[in-house]
Amino acid sequence: MLINESADALLLNIATKEDIDLAMTKGVNYPKGLLKWCDEIGAANVLATLTELFEWYGEDRYRPSPLLKTMAKQKATFY
Repeated sequence: MLINESADALLLNIATKEDIDLAMTKGVNYPKGLLKWCDEIGAANVLATLTELFEWYGEDRYRPSPLLKTMAKQKATFY
C-alpha cells in the first residue's frame, strides 16, 4: 500500500521520486526508498497484489494507482 501511495504522490506532482524515496529512508529509516523497492519487486507484481486485495476486500485503500497500472503495462521502472 505504501508503494501505491508513493506512486500516487508522484502522479499528483506532490514530490519527485527522489524526494519520496529520501523521505522514506531518512524520515522513517526504511532501508531503501519505496519506489526503488517497487523497481526491485516489479510494478506488475505490486499491481497484482493490490488488485487481488482490492477485489477481495473492495476497499479503496487497495485501489491501484493509475501510474502503477501504466508502469506495469509498459514494464517501466521509476529509476
